[in-house]
Amino acid sequence: MGSFVSRPSVGEARADMDTLRREELVLEAAANPRDEFPPSCLTLFDRWLTCYALGPQFRSIYRYGTIADCAPRREDFKYCLTLRSLEPEERRAKWLERRAEAKAHKRKGFRSSEAVWDMRREPLMDPALVDPAYPLFLLPNSGCFVDTYTKAYLE
Repeated sequence: MGSFVSRPSVGEARADMDTLRREELVLEAAANPRDEFPPSCLTLFDRWLTCYALGPQFRSIYRYGTIADCAPRREDFKYCLTLRSLEPEERRAKWLERRAEAKAHKRKGFRSSEAVWDMRREPLMDPALVDPAYPLFLLPNSGCFVDTYTKAYLE
């Protein structure tokens, strides 16, 4: 008989989702500059209508074998309309939270690479695992390595 994989409890799954949400919020805030984000409602409306144009639909059929689903773009536009009364900083915060939530759910989903791999949260700095052909040298009396290409100090 096959072995059973233990599933996380509801509390563990919720804590894991909170961790993913926090990570995605940091990534979204870093990736989107303050002066260009969130997009205007007119821009989101244009993206929604462009989705229905022949070019994107043909491209979707060619690449994926089905027509493009424009519902997420419609939902973005509708959400933007609900945020119109908020101050710009509040709009940005709400928009980032919504995007982080969606990306966290996507990462947690069935077709995510994290179903197989765990995301590395700290850089790999074990000198035993570094490629010996890559030019690193040890600084005397410090225990630090220096990457000769980028001149970065690796502890």
